[in-house]
Amino acid sequence: MLQQYITEVLFKQQACSVPQVGTFTIQHIPAHFSVVDQLLTPPRQQVTFESRWEDDGSCLHWISQRENLIESVAAFKMDKYLQDFRESLQTGQPLDLPGIGSLRLDALGQILFTPQELPDLWQPISLQPVLRPDVAPKVLQGNTEVVNHEVVEHTTVVPEEFESQGRFRWWWVAVPAVVIVAGVSAWLLKDQLSGYSVVTTTPPTDTPAIAAVPPIPVVDTPVVAAAPVSDSIDYLVVFQTFRQRETAEKSLQKRIAWGYPEVVLYTSTDSSSYSLAVPFRTLPADTLMALDSVKTRFNMPVHIER
Repeated sequence: MLQQYITEVLFKQQACSVPQVGTFTIQHIPAHFSVVDQLLTPPRQQVTFESRWEDDGSCLHWISQRENLIESVAAFKMDKYLQDFRESLQTGQPLDLPGIGSLRLDALGQILFTPQELPDLWQPISLQPVLRPDVAPKVLQGNTEVVNHEVVEHTTVVPEEFESQGRFRWWWVAVPAVVIVAGVSAWLLKDQLSGYSVVTTTPPTDTPAIAAVPPIPVVDTPVVAAAPVSDSIDYLVVFQTFRQRETAEKSLQKRIAWGYPEVVLYTSTDSSSYSLAVPFRTLPADTLMALDSVKTRFNMPVHIER
């Protein structure tokens, strides 16, 4: 009977916390397009389970309503249901939850959950790219599409070693020749000028003096530093979605109490869903690393919201 109540509470509130067992949550996975397979996968739902739990009274309230019992009697009956539930798990056989999946204990006493595939209303759609003559064709680098640019580098071979060797040999011959010619010329000029007296001429006094031109002042033009260009983007990595705000706020408080203060509450534009997410500011190339980090930390499917 408790299995049926778990299913009803889960599909009504999108989350069901079972005391001393764990918490079931319906994860909403958005549509996804695969560039490699050219396949559009429609949005779907998936049931997740974690061993952490907090008694929010949802199961007790549901049992009280379904069986028309007061809270105290419903609590006694719920304890009986939980005892039978745990005894069924101790047998080692899978315990089926209708419409959700199955639970069983492993050799270490840990509860393992096998989800059941929820029925999908839509099937994946195969899409083919439209090629336009005025657009450059795209190629794949891994899973990323990039424009096919061909870069050709033209280089000219210059025999630098040969040129430097030739210049070195020319100076090796020219420098001694210039030194010898200069020495001979100086010796000849010394002999020719030895018989002449030096005549000192005084410039006329009426020669106008040349006015000195004042230097043109140099004005330093301030250099305006270019504004730094940042390619970083802000986005949220969503890992859990709820239909009711109260349930999302309770789950947010639990995450913060469990040691995840970076988790924030994200509300959709039409206020139809409320999600738990982790904010990031990285380069576009690092979004996959952020997705893997949040997925590993919370063990849930993730997607990006901007």
